[in-house]
Amino acid sequence: MRIFLLPITNRQALVYCQKLAASATANAAPKSIAERIQTKAAQTWAQWESDGKGWKKTVVTYGNAGLKRIPYQEWGLKSFPPSSQKQDAEEVVNNKKIDVVFPGNIMHQEDVPKVMLRLAKERKTLHWNRFIGSAILMPITIPFALVPVSVPLRARAQRSLQPRLTAGSIPNIPFFYAAFRCWSHWRGKQVRAAIEGPHIDNLDTALRGSDHLEHLLTHRLYRPVSTDAIEELYERIAPDAPDFNFVPIAHANDPSLPKERLILTDKSHDEVSKVLEVPELATEIDRAVWQVSNQLKKEEEEAAKALGKSE
Repeated sequence: MRIFLLPITNRQALVYCQKLAASATANAAPKSIAERIQTKAAQTWAQWESDGKGWKKTVVTYGNAGLKRIPYQEWGLKSFPPSSQKQDAEEVVNNKKIDVVFPGNIMHQEDVPKVMLRLAKERKTLHWNRFIGSAILMPITIPFALVPVSVPLRARAQRSLQPRLTAGSIPNIPFFYAAFRCWSHWRGKQVRAAIEGPHIDNLDTALRGSDHLEHLLTHRLYRPVSTDAIEELYERIAPDAPDFNFVPIAHANDPSLPKERLILTDKSHDEVSKVLEVPELATEIDRAVWQVSNQLKKEEEEAAKALGKSE
């Protein structure tokens, strides 16, 4: 696998793990139950998206809007494949290093492990707390399947030809959402266990999203690589972009530091994914840029309001 570290602003970067191609893993173990469920869910979602109208299309429309609001850091952590203690031990013994691709013309190499380690550690507690919350919410949402749902027909004559939709006709959306978020935080926290290595307890091993990333960093199983392709890409997309600077959370509001600015634009996701030959990156970058730009706009509005009150 390969890890991509792509600066979104001069302070924030997207971390994404590209898994091995299917041809390279043809002799690997069969897919797990979780992977098969994930594949089936993706296929069903795609089928619903193809519907021109109806409740399926409505669910997909609102669902996609909700998914876009899930923090891009969480999606990045979920891109890391879960690992076992046996696999972690083999990686350490064999000293198998993974390439971390980053643009060296705007990002210092020493900032690479800092960005990844902060991503893994900061979201550890967050994923655990939200995992517990989603797990508690799941049984609470089960009764929604018993709530009858009726859809009015356009014409009275149709009632004799088309039955009303009942509770069994529409899936229990709240339950499936809670289940998805529970799985999402479980996968997100999984990446962290891989970073700390074999001394983690069983619970952390089961929740190993950010764990995998932390394992790679702790045992230095990564190799920073700045290629000509990614440097030329950033030079072309953002020729006047400021250099990326790792800023600790404690100094985030330091007025002496350069103001946070976007590096990637809302129209750059397709070009980045094409140049790096990773189609999945288009969605990840589009989501990250959208979230960060909204965050910066909100911060500017709050700063303007605070300035107005002080005057």
